[in-house]
Amino acid sequence: MPKVAVLGQRDAVLGFKASGAVAFPADNPNEAREHLRAILQGDYAILLVTEEMAEILEKDLEPLYDMPKPVVTILPDARKPRGVGMELLRKRVERAVGADILFKGEE
Repeated sequence: MPKVAVLGQRDAVLGFKASGAVAFPADNPNEAREHLRAILQGDYAILLVTEEMAEILEKDLEPLYDMPKPVVTILPDARKPRGVGMELLRKRVERAVGADILFKGEE
């Protein structure tokens, strides 16, 4: 069974353990980078990253978006409707279908 890793703030990631995911709580950028290295050395098929952590690790995560494994997905922050998570989703959808169908006309 493919393993799922969840990286982010402690209160945001611990709930994912109930679903069988491996939680990597990080309290600071250095701890987050250490966890990211461990995740990349492990056998994880999916990496979920909280939006706040994705903003901190933006340069570290960028090369991973085009890699086949792990599939990196940003967990959008509901308080930021146009944050990093939604922007990444918009770019992926636009690349797949050739048009911005998520936010068309909202600019």
